[in-house]
Amino acid sequence: MDYTKLISACIAVGVTGGSFAVVATPVHAKSPIVVVADADIVVRNISYADLNLASSSGEATLNRRVGGGIQSLCLEATGGSDASFMPNILSRKCRTSAWNQARPQIALAVQRSQDIALTGTSPIAAVAITIALTK
Repeated sequence: MDYTKLISACIAVGVTGGSFAVVATPVHAKSPIVVVADADIVVRNISYADLNLASSSGEATLNRRVGGGIQSLCLEATGGSDASFMPNILSRKCRTSAWNQARPQIALAVQRSQDIALTGTSPIAAVAITIALTK
C-alpha cells in the first residue's frame, strides 16, 4: 500500500464564538474535508468494540449503552431536568433527535457484524456510535 496517498494536511482555524474548524485536504482530494467543533455542541461516542452484534444479546447491550449515552447527553444539552413542563419537552425533543442519529448507525454496526459472521469481511467500516447535539 502506498501510504503517501493517505497523507493529509490539517489546519486548525479559530472562528468566532468559541468555535474552531479543522480543515483536512487528502493528497488526491478535489475539496477539503471540514470538521467544525463548537463549545455549544455536546457529543457522545459509544463504543461497541467489545460486543458481538451478530447476536441479539450484543445488539440489546448496544441499545442499552446508546440509551445511557443519550440520557447523559440530553441532561447536559438541556441543562438538566426538573419537574417543570418546559424542560421535559426539551428533554423529549433531545432524546428523539439523538435516537434519530443513533438508529441508522446501530443498523450499520449490526449489519457489519452480520456480514463478518457470514463472510468474514464487511465493506462497512468499524466506528463507534456518535451523537452530537447543540446545547
